[in-house]
Amino acid sequence: MINNKLVTFTTGDIIAFKIILHNERGDVLTDAGDFIKMWMTEKGAGSVGYVVDYGNGTYIGVIKALWSGSPHIKISLSFPKESIGLFVNYIYRNGMLRTLKGVFKNARGETGKGLCGIHTLTKHGICDFTSLNYGMRWFCSLPDAPGFKCSDWYAVIGDMTVSTFTKTQKHFISSTSNKIIKEIKVEVHGDKTIDHPEYSCRQINPSVTWNISSPVGYFYNKTWHNLLCQNTVEPSYNRYLSCLRNREIYMVGDSTVRQWLMSMAEILNLALSVKRTSAALRGYHHSIKACSKNKRDNITVTWAPHEFPFFTYKPNATIHNFKPARYHLNVIRSKNPIVVLHWYVHIGLVPLSVYEEHVMNAKDSIVEFLDRVPGAKIFIKGPHNLEHNNGVPYDFVRYLQDKIIFKIFDNIKHKVVYLNEWDITVASESKAIHPSNDLIHQMVHDLLSYIC
Repeated sequence: MINNKLVTFTTGDIIAFKIILHNERGDVLTDAGDFIKMWMTEKGAGSVGYVVDYGNGTYIGVIKALWSGSPHIKISLSFPKESIGLFVNYIYRNGMLRTLKGVFKNARGETGKGLCGIHTLTKHGICDFTSLNYGMRWFCSLPDAPGFKCSDWYAVIGDMTVSTFTKTQKHFISSTSNKIIKEIKVEVHGDKTIDHPEYSCRQINPSVTWNISSPVGYFYNKTWHNLLCQNTVEPSYNRYLSCLRNREIYMVGDSTVRQWLMSMAEILNLALSVKRTSAALRGYHHSIKACSKNKRDNITVTWAPHEFPFFTYKPNATIHNFKPARYHLNVIRSKNPIVVLHWYVHIGLVPLSVYEEHVMNAKDSIVEFLDRVPGAKIFIKGPHNLEHNNGVPYDFVRYLQDKIIFKIFDNIKHKVVYLNEWDITVASESKAIHPSNDLIHQMVHDLLSYIC
């Protein structure tokens, strides 16, 4: 039930709704914990609101009218608390939502597999690989067959045959999650859009980007408009080229960060170190470089997968491909590098304490790195909206991950830019693990607005 009788507003108005949830019998819910999402959309336009949980089954949804038109406000139940409970209980009981196995190969050429994870789930032949994971906990058990030792570990592969939730649990999660519970058409009169910020993104203090309140931007005419600062960069080959000439860009994360590398390679006509299309790169976890074809431009973009846990279902990369921010920051030698770091989907499959451990490890290495390379620009790519049937309540995961990283980076947020990808993906109604190429281009353009 939504309590708000007004349907006509003026550009800049704050629109608030009282949201009361009911169960399937129609009874009003009196407890908290459900995750609700709210956004406004119209052809070529979109923005995000926020929802406050009052702890008694009542929620307040708040959204700002950022442009004039006839948009729809959509409110969805992202995940009920029962689905969140299933997820949390499973990962704390089993360590990870998905099964990952270590691949071992001994001197005789024999291969075998052993269970890997963030803690020891078995007493059989445990190998402690925490030091190989740069101090972040990681263990694998030896294969059941004799003749293997820990030094024989060389790759990992996911095992999708291992069941997680029961059939009943899976049905409950799929039938109750990511459901639109209300859609309201409103009329917004007045100015075409609200006023834009005065200062360019390159001029602002990075601490401004650590803004916990939505919206931080909105779509209008299919273009993302930043509300924290003004993007003054023309999205053109020549403008990007002049900005990035003689620069090195390092990106460490998952395949969504690899999409950023592919976007920059396309925009700047860079030569890739691998001859594969974006689609063919799915599941490819070797480091990738993109370099200027004209050596005078001297632009290099490098992507590498982050450390374990990293779930892959194609054993085409050895364990030495998966390294954390600390490793990559230690090998950077340029004076003005651009560094993008990201953790989300893979580390979202494990307890939150693991995410905290990895972010702390990265933060400490960033402090050391900036002391050594003060001309570097560091960016944290935040989580994006996605809807997947794997049982992960990503709205919940994102909410808690943001709380942790905002707290950990609080004393260096004036040196690091936080890129809010949640608002841009919710506003555009993007639901895929891998956002569209058009949306990736908008994200990269937003990144470059803080550099150029």
